[in-house]
Amino acid sequence: MLKRILVLIICSFNFSAFALSSAQLTTSNCAQALPANNPGFCSSFKSIAFCHCIEARLPPGMCQDVTAIYNRMLALFTHSLQKACQYAAQQHPETSAQMCMDDWNCYFFGGRDSTGSLCSGTGRRCG
Repeated sequence: MLKRILVLIICSFNFSAFALSSAQLTTSNCAQALPANNPGFCSSFKSIAFCHCIEARLPPGMCQDVTAIYNRMLALFTHSLQKACQYAAQQHPETSAQMCMDDWNCYFFGGRDSTGSLCSGTGRRCG
């Protein structure tokens, strides 16, 4: 059960639908985050991450910290962001694995995304 909840969180970072079972997709009530190169990306990403975490029925206290969500996600996928994002993209083809990795990398490390655009418009990491 915990694994399914964590998978739901991972899928949520694609800012789209959740995979509630292997055969059923449900559209999320959360908005989409701004693109990783948008100046408002950081606050948008944090807000959307919180929304999707709550939607996955985790306690609000577990959803406050984006780093904790990220660490749980990596633990589930043997410390591989690429594996986590590939899985999420399989569940939700409308969002690519690369976009998922760009979003997480921009949030935590800044720099440039895979297209060469500055993260958050400045290249700075989020909070």
